[in-house]
Parts: sequence; structure tokens; C-alpha cells
Amino acid sequence: MKNLAQYITIVIALFLFSCSSDDNGPQIDLSNLDPSIPSLIYPTNNLVCTNFNLEFDWNVSTDTDGDTVSYVIDIATDSEFATVLFTAVTSETLRAFTLEKGTTYYWRVKARDSEGNESKYSPAQSFFTEPDAGINTIPSTPGLISPSLGERVSGTMIALEWDATDADGDALLYDVYFGNTNPPILFSENIDASTLDVSASPDTVYYWRVVVKDNHQSATIGQVWNFRTE
Repeated sequence: MKNLAQYITIVIALFLFSCSSDDNGPQIDLSNLDPSIPSLIYPTNNLVCTNFNLEFDWNVSTDTDGDTVSYVIDIATDSEFATVLFTAVTSETLRAFTLEKGTTYYWRVKARDSEGNESKYSPAQSFFTEPDAGINTIPSTPGLISPSLGERVSGTMIALEWDATDADGDALLYDVYFGNTNPPILFSENIDASTLDVSASPDTVYYWRVVVKDNHQSATIGQVWNFRTE
């Protein structure tokens, strides 16, 4: 009987302790909030642009938690962004890209904080680049030399090689986009040779493309190529 009384006393004590703990209420989980959605400034909606080397500008995003904010910008040739030509991540609120003439483009920006939270994309805006009014011929689409499409390559330094021509004999410069994301980001610009050495990590798929520019403000955007390192 004495043991039964002791058992009942222990059960009551545990119950009272449990109730006492519950009185403190649940702990409030203060989750980190998303940054605000950036608003687009330039190019404005439905703008006709005469310059193919265009600088994009947007407003600063605010973050109520005080986190560091960066921005992701996408540029596509369709309003659904099914074909994204360029994407870039930057801590600035502007970024320049080399575009083709006579083309309709769409662009959007989202904010990303240092905790990995992202805002929604801004409403997309479209603009148009004017076609060349003169007799200048735009450069040819760059052709792939090496590495071949989908090739498995070894080594930590890879030589990217391509070729391009210009019917007018204009001097050509190249912007190279390279990285392990598709589409790739701008890696090197205004180079005057059709080859570029890049460093690579093993067992990784890399994507790259070339934009060819002549000295008459004309440009041709090449397709995205890829290779895999061993």
C-alpha cells in the first residue's frame, strides 16, 4: 500500500511539472523574411534601343532583417522566359549586357538575401533593339571548335576555341559567357582572340557561349555549348 501511495505521488508530481512547463507557452519561431521585390528602371517597357551594349538598372531591394542582398537578372527572348539568353548574379543594381540588333527582349530581376531567401521576380518588361540601318553585315554566328559539344575532357585548364567571320572584314571582339549553370554568366569580355583558357573542377558539366561584336555596333549571340570534365 505504501508503494502504491509513492507511485501516485510521483505521477502527480510529473503531471504538475508538465503543466508548469506548458504555462510558458510555445517558443515563437521568428523566421527570416524575404527581401522586397525590386522594381525595374531601365530599359523602360516597350523602349526602342539603339545601342546593343545596354546597361540594365533597377531599384534597391529592402531587407527587414538587415541581410546582405544580391540580385538575379534574367534576359530572354520570350515573355515566359522559356529561352533565357543571359542570367547574372550581382550585388549592384545595374548590369551591362551585349545584345543583338533587331530583337525583342524581356527582362526581370529578383532579390536574394545572404540567408538564401528570395523575393518573387519583378514584373517583366520588354524592349526592342533597332535593326542596323546601314549596309553593314552582322558577324557570323560563332562556330564551335573545341571542346566538342558534350565532350569529356581532362585537366584543370581547358582551352575554349571557336571561330567567327565578318563579311565586311571588320575587326571582331568577343564576350565569353562560362560557368556550371545554364545559361552561363559573363566570364570575359572584349577579347580579340578566338580562344580562351578557363580553369575547371573535375566531374563537372560546364556551359559556355560566345557573343561576337564588330566595330559597327553589331553583335551576334552564339548558342550555348557544354562539356564535362573527368
